[in-house]
Amino acid sequence: MTNNSGCTILIVDDIGSNRVLLRKMLSIFGFKSLEASNGKEAVETFTQSSPDLVLMDINMPVMNGYEAAAKIKALAGEEHVPIIFVTALSANLSFSKALESGGDDYVNKPVEMPILESKIAAHLRIRELNQKLVARNQELVYEQETIEHFFNNALSQSFLDSRYINYHLSPMSAFNGDILLAEKGPDDNLYLFLGDFTGHGLRAAMGTLPVTQTFFPLAQQGAPLGDIAAAVNEQLLHVMPRGMFCAATVLEMDHSGTHLKIWTGGMPDLYWIDPAGEFKGAVASQHVPLGILPNTQFDKSTIELQCDSGDQLYMYSDGIIEAGTTTGNAYGELRLKQQLSSPKEDRFERVLADLTSFREGIEQEDDITLGELTCDAIQSPSNSGTVQNINRAAQAG
Repeated sequence: MTNNSGCTILIVDDIGSNRVLLRKMLSIFGFKSLEASNGKEAVETFTQSSPDLVLMDINMPVMNGYEAAAKIKALAGEEHVPIIFVTALSANLSFSKALESGGDDYVNKPVEMPILESKIAAHLRIRELNQKLVARNQELVYEQETIEHFFNNALSQSFLDSRYINYHLSPMSAFNGDILLAEKGPDDNLYLFLGDFTGHGLRAAMGTLPVTQTFFPLAQQGAPLGDIAAAVNEQLLHVMPRGMFCAATVLEMDHSGTHLKIWTGGMPDLYWIDPAGEFKGAVASQHVPLGILPNTQFDKSTIELQCDSGDQLYMYSDGIIEAGTTTGNAYGELRLKQQLSSPKEDRFERVLADLTSFREGIEQEDDITLGELTCDAIQSPSNSGTVQNINRAAQAG
Protein backbone atom coordinates (compact mmCIF):
# COMPACT_ATOMS: atom_id res chain seq x y z
CA MET A 1 0.00 0.00 0.00
CA THR A 2 1.22 3.48 -0.84
CA ASN A 3 2.35 5.54 2.15
CA ASN A 4 0.02 8.55 2.18
CA SER A 5 0.87 9.75 5.69
CA GLY A 6 2.61 12.83 4.34
CA CYS A 7 -0.49 14.09 2.51
CA THR A 8 -3.23 16.21 4.04
CA ILE A 9 -6.71 16.52 2.54
CA LEU A 10 -9.24 19.23 3.37
CA ILE A 11 -12.85 18.01 3.70
CA VAL A 12 -15.45 20.72 3.07
CA ASP A 13 -19.11 19.90 3.82
CA ASP A 14 -21.83 21.62 5.86
CA ILE A 15 -23.20 18.27 7.12
CA GLY A 16 -21.18 16.86 9.98
CA SER A 17 -22.01 13.21 9.28
CA ASN A 18 -20.67 13.54 5.73
CA ARG A 19 -17.40 14.94 7.07
CA VAL A 20 -17.13 12.09 9.58
CA LEU A 21 -17.64 9.51 6.84
CA LEU A 22 -15.03 11.08 4.56
CA ARG A 23 -12.61 11.46 7.47
CA LYS A 24 -12.86 7.75 8.28
CA MET A 25 -12.32 6.82 4.63
CA LEU A 26 -9.25 9.04 4.38
CA SER A 27 -7.88 7.53 7.58
CA ILE A 28 -8.21 4.06 6.06
CA PHE A 29 -6.36 5.31 2.95
CA GLY A 30 -3.59 6.65 5.20
CA PHE A 31 -4.26 10.39 4.78
CA LYS A 32 -4.38 13.14 7.36
CA SER A 33 -7.47 15.35 7.13
CA LEU A 34 -8.72 18.84 7.94
CA GLU A 35 -12.37 19.93 8.02
CA ALA A 36 -14.45 22.99 7.15
CA SER A 37 -18.24 23.40 7.33
CA ASN A 38 -18.61 25.94 4.52
CA GLY A 39 -16.69 27.59 1.70
CA LYS A 40 -15.54 30.55 3.80
CA GLU A 41 -14.02 28.24 6.42
CA ALA A 42 -12.45 26.21 3.63
CA VAL A 43 -10.65 29.25 2.23
CA GLU A 44 -9.43 30.24 5.70
CA THR A 45 -8.22 26.70 6.46
CA PHE A 46 -6.49 26.44 3.13
CA THR A 47 -4.67 29.72 3.75
CA GLN A 48 -3.49 28.56 7.17
CA SER A 49 -2.63 24.91 6.45
CA SER A 50 -1.96 24.47 2.70
CA PRO A 51 -3.48 20.99 2.23
CA ASP A 52 -2.47 18.79 -0.71
CA LEU A 53 -6.00 18.19 -2.02
CA VAL A 54 -9.55 19.42 -1.33
CA LEU A 55 -12.80 17.41 -1.24
CA MET A 56 -15.46 20.08 -1.79
CA ASP A 57 -19.23 19.98 -1.34
CA ILE A 58 -21.19 22.38 -3.54
CA ASN A 59 -24.41 23.47 -1.79
CA MET A 60 -23.29 25.11 1.48
CA PRO A 61 -24.27 28.22 3.44
CA VAL A 62 -22.10 31.36 3.71
CA MET A 63 -20.07 30.45 0.61
CA ASN A 64 -20.83 27.63 -1.84
CA GLY A 65 -18.31 25.20 -3.30
CA TYR A 66 -17.94 26.96 -6.65
CA GLU A 67 -16.97 30.24 -5.00
CA ALA A 68 -14.62 28.55 -2.54
CA ALA A 69 -12.92 26.55 -5.30
CA ALA A 70 -12.25 29.71 -7.31
CA LYS A 71 -10.74 31.48 -4.30
CA ILE A 72 -8.58 28.49 -3.36
CA LYS A 73 -7.23 28.17 -6.90
CA ALA A 74 -6.40 31.87 -6.89
CA LEU A 75 -4.56 31.51 -3.58
CA ALA A 76 -2.66 28.44 -4.84
CA GLY A 77 -1.30 30.40 -7.82
CA GLU A 78 1.06 28.26 -9.92
CA GLU A 79 0.98 25.43 -7.37
CA HIS A 80 -1.40 22.67 -8.45
CA VAL A 81 -3.87 21.83 -5.64
CA PRO A 82 -6.53 19.37 -6.91
CA ILE A 83 -10.14 20.08 -5.97
CA ILE A 84 -12.59 17.16 -6.21
CA PHE A 85 -16.25 18.09 -5.86
CA VAL A 86 -18.28 15.65 -3.75
CA THR A 87 -22.01 16.01 -4.45
CA ALA A 88 -25.31 14.12 -4.57
CA LEU A 89 -26.92 13.53 -7.94
CA SER A 90 -29.84 15.68 -6.78
CA ALA A 91 -27.50 18.67 -6.62
CA ASN A 92 -27.80 18.93 -10.41
CA LEU A 93 -24.04 19.25 -10.79
CA SER A 94 -22.88 21.21 -13.79
CA PHE A 95 -19.47 19.69 -14.56
CA SER A 96 -18.56 22.53 -16.91
CA LYS A 97 -19.32 25.04 -14.15
CA ALA A 98 -17.25 22.95 -11.73
CA LEU A 99 -14.28 23.10 -14.08
CA GLU A 100 -14.71 26.83 -14.68
CA SER A 101 -14.63 27.50 -10.95
CA GLY A 102 -11.39 25.57 -10.52
CA GLY A 103 -12.54 22.02 -9.90
CA ASP A 104 -10.52 19.13 -11.30
CA ASP A 105 -12.94 16.22 -10.86
CA TYR A 106 -16.03 15.05 -8.94
CA VAL A 107 -17.48 12.01 -7.16
CA ASN A 108 -21.12 11.34 -6.44
CA LYS A 109 -22.74 10.83 -3.07
CA PRO A 110 -23.08 8.30 -1.59
CA VAL A 111 -19.32 8.01 -1.95
CA GLU A 112 -17.88 4.65 -2.98
CA MET A 113 -14.52 4.07 -1.34
CA PRO A 114 -12.68 2.45 -4.33
CA ILE A 115 -13.72 5.30 -6.65
CA LEU A 116 -12.74 7.97 -4.16
CA GLU A 117 -9.38 6.32 -3.45
CA SER A 118 -8.51 5.94 -7.16
CA LYS A 119 -9.45 9.53 -7.96
CA ILE A 120 -7.46 10.92 -5.05
CA ALA A 121 -4.44 8.82 -6.03
CA ALA A 122 -4.64 9.97 -9.65
CA HIS A 123 -4.85 13.65 -8.77
CA LEU A 124 -2.05 13.43 -6.21
CA ARG A 125 0.17 11.91 -8.93
CA ILE A 126 -0.66 14.87 -11.15
CA ARG A 127 0.18 17.22 -8.26
CA GLU A 128 3.52 15.47 -7.71
CA LEU A 129 4.42 15.72 -11.40
CA ASN A 130 3.46 19.39 -11.37
CA GLN A 131 5.66 20.01 -8.34
CA LYS A 132 8.60 18.33 -10.08
CA LEU A 133 7.99 20.43 -13.19
CA VAL A 134 7.83 23.65 -11.16
CA ALA A 135 11.03 22.69 -9.32
CA ARG A 136 12.78 21.95 -12.61
CA ASN A 137 11.63 25.26 -14.08
CA GLN A 138 12.92 27.08 -11.02
CA GLU A 139 16.22 25.27 -11.41
CA LEU A 140 16.40 26.31 -15.06
CA VAL A 141 15.64 29.92 -14.15
CA TYR A 142 18.44 29.82 -11.59
CA GLU A 143 20.83 28.32 -14.14
CA GLN A 144 19.85 30.96 -16.68
CA GLU A 145 20.32 33.77 -14.19
CA THR A 146 23.72 32.35 -13.22
CA ILE A 147 24.92 32.12 -16.83
CA GLU A 148 23.58 35.61 -17.55
CA HIS A 149 25.46 36.92 -14.51
CA PHE A 150 28.73 35.42 -15.72
CA PHE A 151 28.20 36.67 -19.26
CA ASN A 152 27.40 40.23 -18.15
CA ASN A 153 30.25 40.14 -15.66
CA ALA A 154 32.63 39.10 -18.44
CA LEU A 155 31.52 42.08 -20.52
CA SER A 156 31.90 44.46 -17.61
CA GLN A 157 35.47 43.23 -16.96
CA SER A 158 36.52 43.52 -20.58
CA PHE A 159 38.67 46.36 -21.91
CA LEU A 160 36.13 47.16 -24.61
CA ASP A 161 37.41 50.63 -25.45
CA SER A 162 35.71 51.85 -28.61
CA ARG A 163 38.92 53.50 -29.83
CA TYR A 164 40.24 50.00 -30.52
CA ILE A 165 37.30 47.59 -30.44
CA ASN A 166 33.89 47.85 -32.05
CA TYR A 167 31.53 44.90 -31.86
CA HIS A 168 28.03 43.58 -32.33
CA LEU A 169 26.65 40.61 -30.35
CA SER A 170 23.24 39.23 -31.31
CA PRO A 171 22.23 35.91 -29.69
CA MET A 172 19.74 33.64 -31.41
CA SER A 173 17.98 32.95 -28.10
CA ALA A 174 18.10 34.39 -24.60
CA PHE A 175 21.68 33.28 -24.14
CA ASN A 176 24.68 33.79 -26.35
CA GLY A 177 26.91 30.93 -27.48
CA ASP A 178 29.35 33.55 -28.80
CA ILE A 179 31.70 35.31 -26.43
CA LEU A 180 33.91 38.38 -26.81
CA LEU A 181 36.50 39.29 -24.16
CA ALA A 182 39.27 41.88 -24.08
CA GLU A 183 41.94 42.72 -21.51
CA LYS A 184 45.09 44.82 -21.17
CA GLY A 185 48.35 43.13 -20.24
CA PRO A 186 51.04 44.58 -17.96
CA ASP A 187 52.87 46.15 -20.93
CA ASP A 188 49.66 47.74 -22.26
CA ASN A 189 49.32 45.00 -24.84
CA LEU A 190 45.70 44.30 -25.79
CA TYR A 191 44.45 40.70 -25.61
CA LEU A 192 41.21 39.70 -27.29
CA PHE A 193 39.22 36.45 -27.30
CA LEU A 194 36.37 35.79 -29.73
CA GLY A 195 34.71 32.39 -29.30
CA ASP A 196 31.81 30.52 -30.86
CA PHE A 197 30.62 27.52 -28.84
CA THR A 198 28.92 24.49 -30.33
CA GLY A 199 25.19 25.14 -30.66
CA HIS A 200 23.44 28.09 -29.10
CA GLY A 201 21.36 29.09 -26.09
CA LEU A 202 21.94 28.11 -22.47
CA ARG A 203 23.96 24.97 -23.22
CA ALA A 204 26.42 26.88 -25.39
CA ALA A 205 26.59 29.82 -22.98
CA MET A 206 27.84 27.47 -20.25
CA GLY A 207 31.33 27.91 -21.65
CA THR A 208 31.44 31.57 -20.64
CA LEU A 209 32.59 30.82 -17.09
CA PRO A 210 35.61 28.56 -17.75
CA VAL A 211 36.84 30.83 -20.55
CA THR A 212 36.65 34.02 -18.50
CA GLN A 213 38.23 32.37 -15.46
CA THR A 214 41.19 31.35 -17.61
CA PHE A 215 41.56 34.22 -20.07
CA PHE A 216 41.49 37.26 -17.76
CA PRO A 217 44.18 36.19 -15.24
CA LEU A 218 46.59 35.06 -17.94
CA ALA A 219 46.07 38.21 -20.02
CA GLN A 220 46.64 40.37 -16.94
CA GLN A 221 49.91 38.50 -16.35
CA GLY A 222 51.01 39.06 -19.97
CA ALA A 223 51.20 35.34 -20.73
CA PRO A 224 52.28 34.29 -24.25
CA LEU A 225 49.33 34.09 -26.60
CA GLY A 226 49.81 30.40 -27.36
CA ASP A 227 49.86 29.60 -23.65
CA ILE A 228 46.55 31.40 -23.17
CA ALA A 229 44.96 29.38 -25.97
CA ALA A 230 46.38 26.15 -24.52
CA ALA A 231 45.12 26.95 -21.02
CA VAL A 232 41.59 27.66 -22.27
CA ASN A 233 41.72 24.45 -24.28
CA GLU A 234 42.69 22.42 -21.22
CA GLN A 235 39.99 24.04 -19.07
CA LEU A 236 37.27 23.32 -21.62
CA LEU A 237 38.39 19.70 -21.90
CA HIS A 238 37.99 19.32 -18.14
CA VAL A 239 34.62 21.02 -17.59
CA MET A 240 32.56 20.96 -20.79
CA PRO A 241 30.33 18.03 -21.84
CA ARG A 242 31.69 15.68 -24.47
CA GLY A 243 31.11 17.07 -27.97
CA MET A 244 31.07 20.69 -26.78
CA PHE A 245 33.91 22.79 -28.14
CA CYS A 246 34.72 26.40 -28.96
CA ALA A 247 35.88 27.78 -32.30
CA ALA A 248 38.01 30.75 -31.31
CA THR A 249 40.32 33.56 -32.29
CA VAL A 250 42.78 34.67 -29.63
CA LEU A 251 44.70 37.84 -30.49
CA GLU A 252 47.36 40.10 -29.00
CA MET A 253 48.10 43.64 -30.21
CA ASP A 254 51.25 45.29 -28.85
CA HIS A 255 51.05 48.69 -27.13
CA SER A 256 52.18 50.48 -30.32
CA GLY A 257 49.24 49.02 -32.28
CA THR A 258 51.53 47.89 -35.12
CA HIS A 259 52.24 44.25 -34.27
CA LEU A 260 49.60 41.49 -34.01
CA LYS A 261 49.86 37.87 -32.92
CA ILE A 262 46.93 35.61 -33.75
CA TRP A 263 45.92 32.08 -32.75
CA THR A 264 42.78 30.96 -34.57
CA GLY A 265 41.02 27.60 -34.59
CA GLY A 266 37.83 26.65 -36.38
CA MET A 267 36.80 30.25 -37.10
CA PRO A 268 36.05 31.89 -40.49
CA ASP A 269 38.82 33.94 -42.12
CA LEU A 270 39.82 37.21 -40.47
CA TYR A 271 40.00 40.18 -42.85
CA TRP A 272 42.81 42.75 -42.68
CA ILE A 273 41.78 46.05 -44.29
CA ASP A 274 43.37 49.51 -44.53
CA PRO A 275 41.46 52.75 -43.77
CA ALA A 276 40.48 53.22 -47.42
CA GLY A 277 38.87 49.79 -47.65
CA GLU A 278 41.68 47.98 -49.47
CA PHE A 279 42.24 44.36 -48.48
CA LYS A 280 45.71 43.72 -47.09
CA GLY A 281 45.15 40.03 -46.43
CA ALA A 282 43.05 37.30 -44.86
CA VAL A 283 44.02 35.14 -41.90
CA ALA A 284 42.71 31.61 -42.24
CA SER A 285 42.14 29.27 -39.31
CA GLN A 286 45.30 27.27 -38.58
CA HIS A 287 44.05 25.00 -35.80
CA VAL A 288 41.12 22.89 -34.60
CA PRO A 289 38.68 24.52 -32.12
CA LEU A 290 39.42 24.67 -28.42
CA GLY A 291 38.25 21.79 -26.25
CA ILE A 292 39.01 18.96 -28.69
CA LEU A 293 42.71 18.01 -28.48
CA PRO A 294 44.56 17.10 -25.29
CA ASN A 295 47.31 19.57 -24.49
CA THR A 296 49.99 17.03 -25.43
CA GLN A 297 48.74 17.44 -29.02
CA PHE A 298 47.83 21.11 -28.82
CA ASP A 299 49.56 23.49 -31.26
CA LYS A 300 50.40 26.87 -29.69
CA SER A 301 51.82 28.39 -32.86
CA THR A 302 50.62 31.87 -33.83
CA ILE A 303 50.52 34.08 -36.91
CA GLU A 304 52.18 37.52 -36.78
CA LEU A 305 51.17 40.64 -38.72
CA GLN A 306 52.93 44.00 -39.05
CA CYS A 307 50.20 46.63 -39.34
CA ASP A 308 50.00 50.33 -40.03
CA SER A 309 48.17 52.73 -37.77
CA GLY A 310 44.49 52.79 -38.73
CA ASP A 311 44.42 49.30 -40.22
CA GLN A 312 41.47 47.23 -39.07
CA LEU A 313 41.02 43.52 -38.50
CA TYR A 314 37.55 42.00 -38.81
CA MET A 315 36.58 38.81 -37.03
CA TYR A 316 33.16 37.21 -36.90
CA SER A 317 31.26 34.04 -36.06
CA ASP A 318 29.79 31.86 -38.79
CA GLY A 319 26.33 33.11 -37.85
CA ILE A 320 26.99 36.05 -40.20
CA ILE A 321 28.10 34.23 -43.33
CA GLU A 322 25.49 31.46 -42.85
CA ALA A 323 22.60 33.88 -42.20
CA GLY A 324 19.57 33.50 -44.44
CA THR A 325 19.94 29.80 -45.22
CA THR A 326 16.18 29.22 -44.81
CA THR A 327 15.72 31.21 -48.02
CA GLY A 328 18.18 28.96 -49.84
CA ASN A 329 20.98 31.53 -50.00
CA ALA A 330 23.54 32.33 -47.32
CA TYR A 331 24.95 35.81 -46.75
CA GLY A 332 28.37 34.40 -47.53
CA GLU A 333 31.98 35.54 -47.36
CA LEU A 334 31.90 37.27 -50.76
CA ARG A 335 29.09 39.62 -49.79
CA LEU A 336 30.76 40.33 -46.45
CA LYS A 337 34.03 41.26 -48.20
CA GLN A 338 32.17 43.51 -50.60
CA GLN A 339 30.56 45.41 -47.74
CA LEU A 340 33.89 45.73 -45.96
CA SER A 341 35.39 47.38 -49.05
CA SER A 342 34.37 50.84 -47.95
CA PRO A 343 35.96 53.74 -46.04
CA LYS A 344 36.77 53.18 -42.39
CA GLU A 345 34.16 55.64 -41.09
CA ASP A 346 31.02 53.74 -42.16
CA ARG A 347 32.33 50.22 -42.69
CA PHE A 348 31.11 48.51 -39.55
CA GLU A 349 27.57 49.91 -39.59
CA ARG A 350 27.33 49.27 -43.31
CA VAL A 351 27.90 45.54 -42.79
CA LEU A 352 25.26 45.33 -40.06
CA ALA A 353 22.71 47.28 -42.11
CA ASP A 354 23.30 45.09 -45.15
CA LEU A 355 23.01 41.91 -43.08
CA THR A 356 19.67 43.09 -41.67
CA SER A 357 18.42 43.91 -45.16
CA PHE A 358 19.57 40.54 -46.51
CA ARG A 359 17.77 38.57 -43.82
CA GLU A 360 14.47 40.31 -44.71
CA GLY A 361 13.09 39.86 -41.22
CA ILE A 362 13.59 36.08 -40.98
CA GLU A 363 14.57 34.80 -37.57
CA GLN A 364 18.19 34.14 -36.70
CA GLU A 365 19.37 30.56 -37.06
CA ASP A 366 22.55 31.09 -35.06
CA ASP A 367 24.27 33.58 -32.79
CA ILE A 368 25.78 36.51 -34.71
CA THR A 369 28.97 38.32 -33.70
CA LEU A 370 31.05 40.87 -35.58
CA GLY A 371 34.22 42.35 -34.12
CA GLU A 372 36.38 45.17 -35.44
CA LEU A 373 39.90 45.81 -34.08
CA THR A 374 41.55 49.13 -34.98
CA CYS A 375 45.35 49.15 -34.94
CA ASP A 376 46.45 52.13 -32.85
CA ALA A 377 48.74 52.88 -29.92
CA ILE A 378 47.16 51.76 -26.62
CA GLN A 379 46.38 54.66 -24.31
CA SER A 380 44.49 54.98 -21.02
CA PRO A 381 41.06 53.32 -21.03
CA SER A 382 38.19 55.44 -22.31
CA ASN A 383 35.41 55.13 -19.78
CA SER A 384 32.88 56.58 -22.17
CA GLY A 385 33.91 54.13 -24.88
CA THR A 386 33.70 51.20 -22.52
CA VAL A 387 30.23 52.17 -21.30
CA GLN A 388 29.11 52.80 -24.86
CA ASN A 389 30.11 49.34 -26.00
CA ILE A 390 28.72 47.55 -22.93
CA ASN A 391 25.36 49.26 -23.42
CA ARG A 392 25.44 48.34 -27.06
CA ALA A 393 26.00 44.68 -26.22
CA ALA A 394 23.16 44.73 -23.70
CA GLN A 395 20.81 46.21 -26.29
CA ALA A 396 21.88 43.62 -28.86
CA GLY A 397 21.22 40.81 -26.37
